[in-house]
Parts: sequence; structure tokens; C-alpha cells
Amino acid sequence: MQTAYYRVALPIPRSSPLTYLSSQKIRVGSRVLVPLGRRIITGTVVGINAEEYRGAKEIQEVLDDVPAFPATILELTRRIGEYYLCSWGEVIDAALPTGLSPSSVVRITLVKSADKLELEEMARKAPKRAELLRVLDNHPEDVTIDYLQKQLNSTTISYQIDALQRLGYITVQTEIERDRTVRLVRAVSVAEALATNEELIKQTLDVLDARAPKQSLVLGQLYLAYHRREGPVQVQHLHKELGVSVAVIDALIDKGLAVESTVHRQPTENVVEFPLLTIDERNIELTGEQHKVVASITEGLGTFSPFVLEGITGSGKTVIYQRIMNAVLGKNKTCLMLVPEISLTPQLQDRFKAVFGDKIAVLHSGMAVSERVNTWRRIRQGELAIVIGARSSIFAPLENVGVIIVDEEHEPSYKQNDPSPRYSGRDAAIMRAQLEQCPVILGSATPSLESIYNAEIKNFRKVSLTQRIDGATLPQIELVDMREERRTGNAFGTISASLLDAIIDRVGKKEGTILFLNRRGYAVQMQCQDCGTVPQCPNCDVSLTWHKATGMLKCHYCGHTERARTVCTTCGGVDLTESGIGTQRIEEDVNKALATALPGVKVAVERMDTDTTRRRGAHRNILTRFIEGRVDVLIGTQMVSKGLDIPRVTLVGVVNADQSLYQNDFRAHERTAQLLIQVSGRAGRAASHPGRVIIQTSSPEHPVIQAVITNSQEEWRNNELELRRELLYPPYSRFIVIQFSGSDQAHVEHAATVISKLLPANDPALLCYPPQLPPIPRIRNRFRRVIVIKNPKAVDPSGSACRSVLNAVISAYFESYASSAVRVSVDVDASGTL
Repeated sequence: MQTAYYRVALPIPRSSPLTYLSSQKIRVGSRVLVPLGRRIITGTVVGINAEEYRGAKEIQEVLDDVPAFPATILELTRRIGEYYLCSWGEVIDAALPTGLSPSSVVRITLVKSADKLELEEMARKAPKRAELLRVLDNHPEDVTIDYLQKQLNSTTISYQIDALQRLGYITVQTEIERDRTVRLVRAVSVAEALATNEELIKQTLDVLDARAPKQSLVLGQLYLAYHRREGPVQVQHLHKELGVSVAVIDALIDKGLAVESTVHRQPTENVVEFPLLTIDERNIELTGEQHKVVASITEGLGTFSPFVLEGITGSGKTVIYQRIMNAVLGKNKTCLMLVPEISLTPQLQDRFKAVFGDKIAVLHSGMAVSERVNTWRRIRQGELAIVIGARSSIFAPLENVGVIIVDEEHEPSYKQNDPSPRYSGRDAAIMRAQLEQCPVILGSATPSLESIYNAEIKNFRKVSLTQRIDGATLPQIELVDMREERRTGNAFGTISASLLDAIIDRVGKKEGTILFLNRRGYAVQMQCQDCGTVPQCPNCDVSLTWHKATGMLKCHYCGHTERARTVCTTCGGVDLTESGIGTQRIEEDVNKALATALPGVKVAVERMDTDTTRRRGAHRNILTRFIEGRVDVLIGTQMVSKGLDIPRVTLVGVVNADQSLYQNDFRAHERTAQLLIQVSGRAGRAASHPGRVIIQTSSPEHPVIQAVITNSQEEWRNNELELRRELLYPPYSRFIVIQFSGSDQAHVEHAATVISKLLPANDPALLCYPPQLPPIPRIRNRFRRVIVIKNPKAVDPSGSACRSVLNAVISAYFESYASSAVRVSVDVDASGTL
């Protein structure tokens, strides 16, 4: 074939696609290995140049026979890069699962050590080179450049490496790290004749029960797997779960009772003996409201139709999603559903798998790399028709998508803050629905103000569910003024007398209680009562959180830990007390209060937060015990505030409603209202078990608190939107934050000053504020500054004028002023000043 020139997008900041040549015919969307400096990296072909390009380097290898991305995904990544001011290649890199982007790794090996005199001479003339050599001298094996950069706290060591190589001290080698491969393994399934003939399978199992009981056990499992639509079962899974030998399975194959096949290896999972289901949703009768919503949305199939589905908690939004998916599958199309933190919501997985069986792919960050790669490939090959996953699942390589659903669309976890691309999964879902020409459903009991506003101006169509299903009613909400509780001495530590009485009542009735506090650990901080010193993280400008269970002080930003202090390091005082509360403290207070109030009665209290759910399956195990009634009180963070449908829960206690109310964030009030409504909605999900919610607060008169307890959220939302309009906050503007960080504070401040001066002073499309300190000025020993920009939508509806200016400013900075010591990033539609 004649040489062709291809445009290749590379995962490099501020880089447009580069041109490479190849004599092979390469399809757009295919991954390739290309040289870049001394590295070999993975890029994606995004176009073909019609003309010759002088100086183009050659593509080293084509990685795909079939393009890695459908055309719609490639276009989606381009639009995301354009909108969020990052390179096309960065977005494509984020769209690929880890393990599918082979790249080169530069390894450094010390071949000759410097003697003492040589090292002293080098230290005088080139101190950084000498320091690099000392690090290498302590590592007899090869090391990577990334490792050396971290050890030296520097990103500019290439010159020193070249010099040491010329002097003969080191060798430099480049290796290609290949993508993860998933091997094929043996699997078996029940013979079709048995699977579809109930009488025949019964006769066969009866015969095997008498003559070969282990074969009967395996055949029964395969029959169940068939009717659960789970597909072929791996032989190794049967061996591990049933304790049978391979010979038993081979015997079934020889008899024609089972059929052998090969499947991609899946990790062995624990058998779920108790799926987290509370009702069979396959044939549930829809309410009148649900019928109307389903009809409205299915009318829009085949066209781009954005819907805001506002349904109160317990109104059956999940069932609506399932019915719409069934309608889409009936048209031989596929379905994509985004959920927040899918790895933390096993009940939702169970609900969808019970309805759709093995048609579903579940993607989340807790998956092993090989498992994620295998699932991604199965989606690309068209083996799976439904994808459910967290934010990055918007890039799932589904074709012929018929509907996109964003559940709990208000959740801040849909926004990626770092690294680039800093995109919103919800807004990317709208972009993809436009490309796929299908409906997109933004569902929530507490829609974001942006979605409410879009519905008001008719950009989106709003549909509503105002009633709970099965005759259930919204819970009764009560306020407890903790100022009065503390004044009168009625509180049991962090628990008010009213809340404790309600917990005791539920324990007696064998009903479930959820206590919510969105902070893990025991106390926010420890403080010396003599001098006021609070232990600080040495790497971040935050106090250390006390984890009493482990006796450790921990930073939740960089992970730094140290032993809890018994003596103040400033004044030597020994009067150290904790202030603020975390879930560990709540657990301790509840156990003490119940032990006093119910002597001799065993009450099971468990905690569900990041600390207790680190192990795989821990989240599912805790929920299983709670659903079964083996846990009376479940204490948790945001994990318990959404996605749980447990009929036995009749009491929810919000331990401190003020926690997020006064944060330095223009969305603080909105998020507090959403959290309170969401967690309150976990109570009273069954008509036979009415719910009660007790909210503890020191600000009972606050408008947000009042709106929640009086169910007047719409009036509060209107007032909040008016305030946002006056102050030009979203949804009336795009909130953009330019972030600067580096290990040298002066360099960071200089970079922020330079860009501030490059920004236009009187452009109506950009309202620019001077550089300022973010709420946490230093994280992981990197000093931080931010510039806030508001882009009024009335002046610049599409944001194109603003993006043009920012692109020019950032380009000018990197061409003339940039320092490798300062990292600069732009966050469009930022969730806050971070």
C-alpha cells in the first residue's frame, strides 16, 4: 500500500493531534504505538491527512484490527476535549480502561559508581547530577524515570540523565508495557434439550441423585444458571463453589447433559446466598403516574429528548428505568445507565441483574484491571446490551444506544476534579445522547438547580412522580434543637434524648435504624486545652482526624498517619481533648447509651464508611446483615444516604445537619438540602412500616432546614435560583477555576499573577477575579492558588467566546512564561474552588 499520513491523538496536555505515516491501511478509531521523543506511547488515529507531511515519523505498530471506539464515542471525546479545554488525546486516554494503553517505560541502570572524589567534584559543578547519582547508587536494580522524579522532587532530570549516560555511569533502556490480556478458560452450560424441558430435567436429576449425586449437584447449578441468564459457568468456579472435581464435570459432558465452551476468565466471586432484593420487580404493576412517565419517555425513543425525572424517594424510579430499558431492548438497541459510586451500591446491581440477567455489564473502579478490560471488550464485541456504571462508563463502547439514564443526577461525584479531563458525567451523557439521537433521563428525588433551570426554560422536559408506590407515605420529619439539648443536659454524647428513645423503640419492634453523619473517623481533631494547638498534617494545611479504633491521627487528603499524641508537642500539656465528631464517635455513643438504657439486651450496631468497607464484598455483607435483621442500627456516611430500599428501616437519624451547611461553597445549601432529603427517604419505604426522621441541628431556623421539614423545597429552590441569578452563579454562568500548584510557593504565586494579567479586564464574556487562596492552600506539599472566572450564559450562550480567550491565554502562558515547577489546570463547570 502507498504511504498514508494519519492524525494521531496523544494523551498529552495542550496537544493537537500529530501526524505520523504508515504503509498500512489504518481505520479511524484504532489504537497505535508511536514514537514521541525517547518514548513510545499509545495514540489513537482520529483522521487521515490527504497531503504529504514532511518530517512525519512512522507508526510503530497498529494495536487494533477493529477500531477501539465507535464513531460516536470518538466524536464524544472530541467534544469533551473542546468544551473542557483539554487535549483530545487526554479524553481518549480517560475513555480507555486501564490496561488498554500500552506505553514505553524508560528504565535507568547504574553501570559504574563514582568514587568519593568524583562525587565531590560533581556536587560542586552539577549538584543535581550528583544527587541523582547518589539515589541510583542505592538501587542496584534498574529504576524508572518516574521513580527518580519523585525521589528528587523534580520533573526536570532529562538533561542530567543524558549527561550521566554520556559519562558512562548509566544505561538507558526503553521497554513497551503491553496491555493486559484476559485468557480463555473452560466453561460449561446445561444442554439445551434439558434446559427447555422441565419434566426431562427432573427425571435426569432423579437418576443422578441415586447414581452420581455430585453430577446432580453440578447439573442443577447449570440449570439454575441458564434460567438466571448467567451464561456458561466457568469450570474453576464450579470446582471452588461446589467442591467437585473436574472429572465430575467431564462426565456430564461425555453423557451429553452439559456442553463445553470457552469464555474469558472472570475472577471468582463469593456466591451471593442472599441477593439484596426486597421485591420481585419483573412483573410489578405500575401506578398511574409511572405509566404516564413511561409513555412520555418511550414516545421519544429514536430522537434526542432530554428528560428530568423528579420522583420523590420511594416513588419507583428504578422500575421506570427497567421498563424503558425493556422497550429499548425490544427495538434491538442498547442501554447505558450511569449511577454514582456503583461499587458501593450492590443492591442496585442485584435489582437489575434479577430483571435482565447476563445482558448486563457492571463497570466500577473496584474491578480488577483484567476484569475491567474483559468487560470492556465484551461490550465492544456486542455481547452485552446494558451497561451500568459510574462516571467513566459514559465512554462504554456500546453501539446503537437507545436510551441513556443518569440516576441521582444531582450527585457531585459525577464531576471529575482531577486529573484531566475534568468533565461532568451527567453533561457528557447529554452530549452522547445528542450524538446517539436517543432520550437521556436525568433522574433524582432532588434534581440539581441546573437541571431544574433547564426544565424551566424548556431545554429539558420535566416529568414527575409525586407519590410513593404500594401505598407507602413520606416519613414524618422532626427537628431537635441541639443547643437546647446541650443546655439541659439531655443529650447522650452526640445523641439527643428524642433520637435515643426512637432507637430503643425500633430495637423493641425489630425494625431498622439508620444514623447518618458524613464524616468518618472518631473526631475532627484533637486539641490541647492549655495552648490550643491542634495536630496538623505536615504535608497539607489541614488538621489530622483522630481514628480512635486504631489510635491514629490521619490526614484524609494525603494519607499521612501518626500515633495519637498523649502530650502536646508545643507546650508539653497533657490535657488533650477531641473536638468535632465522626462515625466512630457516633458508634461509641450509641453503644454506651443503649447499654445504659437496655441493660442485658444485645443490640447490634454496625458502621458503614470507607474504613469498614475496604475489603471486597464488605459493603454487601454489611447490608445483608442489616436486611436480615442481624443488625439493629446502621451508622454511615453518604453510603447510607442513597440507593437503599429496605422496608424494615423505619427510623433515620441525622446526627448533625449543620455539617455541610456552612461550608465555603456556593453549592453548600443546595447539597445540604439534597443530602437531608435523600437520607430521610430511606425511612418508611413500605406501607406497613411508616417512617420517622429525626434531624439534629443547632440551626433549626435556617431556611434550608425549614424547607426540608415543611416539604417546601420548590419555594426554597426558587429563592436560591434568584440569589444565584443576582450573584451570577450557575446555572446563569459557567463557573471556571484556573488552578496553580507547585512545591515552591513563590513560583506558584508568580504563575497565578502572570495569567491574571494575561486575562482580559473588560471582556463581557469573562468576569475574572484576582488570584486567591483556595479553602486548603497546600495539599501533599504543593502550594495552591486559584483564579475564579464566571462566564455569563446570557452574553456567551455556548461558551465559545470564553473558551477562545482562555485557550489563547493558556497558550501565551506556556509559550513565554511557563515553569515546569508549576502545574496549571483549567476546570470548566467546577464544583467549587476546591
